[in-house]
Amino acid sequence: MESLFGIGPMELAFIFLLAFILLGPRDLPRLAYQLGRWARQAQLLYAEFRREWEAEVQEISREVEQATTTPPETSLPPTVATYQLPPSSGITHADPSSSEPGEGR
Repeated sequence: MESLFGIGPMELAFIFLLAFILLGPRDLPRLAYQLGRWARQAQLLYAEFRREWEAEVQEISREVEQATTTPPETSLPPTVATYQLPPSSGITHADPSSSEPGEGR
């Protein structure tokens, strides 16, 4: 027989005998019933936690997969309007800090 939580069959029998002596035949079944209920509640809570965890992991996996398969929608900034002087104006350089056109510093 394999050990249960590192406790062999002889140690387990000693624990049951000690519990029987300390609690008596009347309280031991009640205690065993209560421990069984607690263990069942712990199993149900663990199963619920695991289901929720797996659902979250699957949702995140779908989001990651969708993000990697579809290209992101990026909106490009509007282009800045550029002003070009007509070639016949004769002005080659426009300095906004100068007061008169054609005057350079």
